Amino acid sequence: MQNFLKGFVLMLSVFFLLNCSSSSSSSPDDPTPTTDEDLATFIKWVGHAWDDVVASLDASKNFDLDFPVACEGGGTLDLEGSEITINDCVETDGGATYTARGTYAVTESGSLTTHEWEQDVIVDDDITFTSTGSISFNTTDDLIAYDFSAVFSGETIRVTGIVSDNGDGTSDVTFSVLLDGEAWQDGSFDDDDLDALTDDGVDTACTDDDDPDCSTLDCSGDFECQLFADDDATDEFETGNIECASGCCALIEDVSECPGSSPCTTDFQCQLFADDDATDEFETDNVECADDGCCALTE
Repeated sequence: MQNFLKGFVLMLSVFFLLNCSSSSSSSPDDPTPTTDEDLATFIKWVGHAWDDVVASLDASKNFDLDFPVACEGGGTLDLEGSEITINDCVETDGGATYTARGTYAVTESGSLTTHEWEQDVIVDDDITFTSTGSISFNTTDDLIAYDFSAVFSGETIRVTGIVSDNGDGTSDVTFSVLLDGEAWQDGSFDDDDLDALTDDGVDTACTDDDDPDCSTLDCSGDFECQLFADDDATDEFETGNIECASGCCALIEDVSECPGSSPCTTDFQCQLFADDDATDEFETDNVECADDGCCALTE
């Protein structure tokens, strides 16, 4: 149970360990020392999260647990329908005490499982930050993308990226960081134990953003861009005509024509396409990417 609490409550902001927040970091507006101290505190808090989270999920990436769950220092996690309420859940790690309150929801659509949250976290009854965001699991192709924001010390930091676990306690992560809506850092971890990152390791992983003028979404992989396209059915971006190019989501050149459906390279893209419109014949369980590169009904 203790491991779960470290996993579940901490994972809500797990990828902030990618914020490049040690004292040597720089940003468009030169964050104050107070901001650096807050983010370093946050990194220490989330350092153990990812491995514990993975251990708490079933094959569909839902939490395989019995609710309500008692928190080690007080408070509960309660499940009602598809939403989990975090009621002043308290836990202590590394000598610091953390209190979390808010909501967490898990939804499924075809092979896409999405975790979304909104919560406030209090550190040692002193520092408070608000975190919102999502983690998306493509359970068919074993892809994980995350996109979330947090207000910490008055600044908004947004982190987007992809992560894959190697099955040996290490993970591969790529990410982009925005500070107050402005591109700031890019970075990656290769075969790293996310439970043992150091300030020096985070600094080494970070570089200045090389595409500050991206008008869509900074990205690390095509999966993030497909999710970006799926968020808005009114623009020109579709799950089958978008890719991550030079760290920015962009239209694919020379997309094949697919009258009545959508271009694709994987079945998962077609499931997202089907999910865009509930009024047509395409559904997430009756569509596939055919040999001609177009989404089609399964026979």
